[in-house]
Amino acid sequence: MSKHGHLSSPYMRFLKLVNLHDPDCQKLPNVFFPEDISDPEARAVATKTAKAICKACPMVDDCFTYAMETHQRYGIWGATSPQDR
Repeated sequence: MSKHGHLSSPYMRFLKLVNLHDPDCQKLPNVFFPEDISDPEARAVATKTAKAICKACPMVDDCFTYAMETHQRYGIWGATSPQDR
């Protein structure tokens, strides 16, 4: 939200795309936020899986742009991890 309590323009643009495309990441949130997985091997598998799903998504570029515009510090966005961004 903005400082005035309104949803930001980048978020609203992104939300419209999510509603239009219904991306798979919405169905598998745990895979797309591997930071919450304590087992390193399971975290690596989740990260690889999320990135593969992203690469096949029509929103991949928009998702990456959203992550960069909004300084996303967690999760897989546009086939990138926080370290990639």
